[in-house]
Amino acid sequence: MTAVTRILTLAGLLALLSACAITPLRPGCLRIGRNGQFCPLAPAQLPAVAATHIVSIHHDGRTDTFMGSLQIDAQALRLAGFSLFGTTLFTLTYDGHHVVQLPGKPAMHADLLVAMLELTLAKPDELRPRLHDLTLTVSRHGDTQVRELSEQGHLIAHVEKRGAPLNAAHITISIPPARLSVEMTPLDNNKDAQ
Repeated sequence: MTAVTRILTLAGLLALLSACAITPLRPGCLRIGRNGQFCPLAPAQLPAVAATHIVSIHHDGRTDTFMGSLQIDAQALRLAGFSLFGTTLFTLTYDGHHVVQLPGKPAMHADLLVAMLELTLAKPDELRPRLHDLTLTVSRHGDTQVRELSEQGHLIAHVEKRGAPLNAAHITISIPPARLSVEMTPLDNNKDAQ
């Protein structure tokens, strides 16, 4: 299975978390879990980032790896995925209103990918007002920050971010309902960025 297929699988599994919803969706928000909703922040509300990480997706005993280049400034969040040989796998841009992905594959659920990035990177105090029927808890263990997103006591996502600044952080995201985890390891040249 290729890295692009794994990304699509990740997005599809995230979409399954939103199945069987009964609460109407608020404008500009997306569903996470059964009734939980997250209204994404504008890029200007996110920390500025320019970094490239090696991304490993673990699911069903398989691991797929690619390079992910993330840039956030006041105008947009931009994410590009590249094979380890440098071939572009996908690009994604979020301007605070619309998510544009290329290639345009509906199964990718780019809006959920943006949500997971924001839940990992944004300041918790700015995230909490944007969460509806979801709970975000944040704790610190040494130099590791742990974030957990839950709905009615059921864990949806567990994020560990070790190190600072963001461009040099090691990040692990696990999504227990999908039995999936993502590891992001910074490239050495990120240390000089920002």
